[in-house]
Order: sequence, then C-alpha cells, then structure tokens
Amino acid sequence: MSKGAERLRPVERLTDQRKEQAASQLARAEGELRRGEARLEEILEMRQEYRRQLTQDNAIEAARLRDFNAFLTRLDEAIVQQRQQIAQQQRRVTQLHKEWLRRWGEHRTIEKVVERRAEAEQAAAERRERQESDEVARMLYQAIQRGDLPGQGG
Repeated sequence: MSKGAERLRPVERLTDQRKEQAASQLARAEGELRRGEARLEEILEMRQEYRRQLTQDNAIEAARLRDFNAFLTRLDEAIVQQRQQIAQQQRRVTQLHKEWLRRWGEHRTIEKVVERRAEAEQAAAERRERQESDEVARMLYQAIQRGDLPGQGG
C-alpha cells in the first residue's frame, strides 16, 4: 500500500468503528422495540382474556365486578403507556437508523478515497517503472548504435 493511502487508514478505521457502533446501537434499539411490541401484545391478550371471563360469568358479585373493571382500567392504562413507549422507541430506531446511514456513508466515502489514492499511487509507480525501463532501453539502443557496448566487435 502506498504512503498516502496508508496515512488515511487510521481515518478509515475510525469511520468503520463509528459505523459499527451506530449499527450496534440500532440493533439494540430495534430489540427494545420488538420487546416493547411483544409486551403490548401480552397486555392486549391479558385484557381480552379478562374481558372474556367477565362476559362469561353471568352471576358475578358487585365487588368482583368492581375489581374486574378496576383491573381492566389498569390494563387500559398500561396499554396506553406501552403504546407511548413503543412510539418513543420507534422514533429512536428511526433516529439511530439515520445515524447509521450517515456513518456508513462517511465510512464508504473514506474507503473510496483510500482506494482511489492507492490506485493512483500504483498507477504512478507503474508509470515510473515504465519510464525507467524505456530510459534503459533507449540508452542501450544508443550504446549499440555508437558501438559502446563491451564485447561488441567493431
């Protein structure tokens, strides 16, 4: 690898680390979102089950009915709260996804710069080699023309 491209490697590694950190944060946030959604499903199912029990029990005492209704109210509150948490988690996932895209773009840009610099330096080295080879061939040709080569009969 060329000197110019090598000097950019620390920057490339840094942008890669930042991209990976952003990806890790995004994955954690997505996991939290999935767990929140699963918790909401559990609460909804629990509410539905209690509601079903309430409608099946025809001879329910007033105190038990009050307890059932109070519990259903708490479940409704938990559902509202869980939905709010999910909305907040979705906003966080969106924000972290944008951050990951930005970090990925930064890394990709630096990666391309390093690649182009390495390719340009490789092409320059090949040109120098060709020029040196051409110069040696030209000097050899001139020496042959003048008869300056040792061992040449003349």
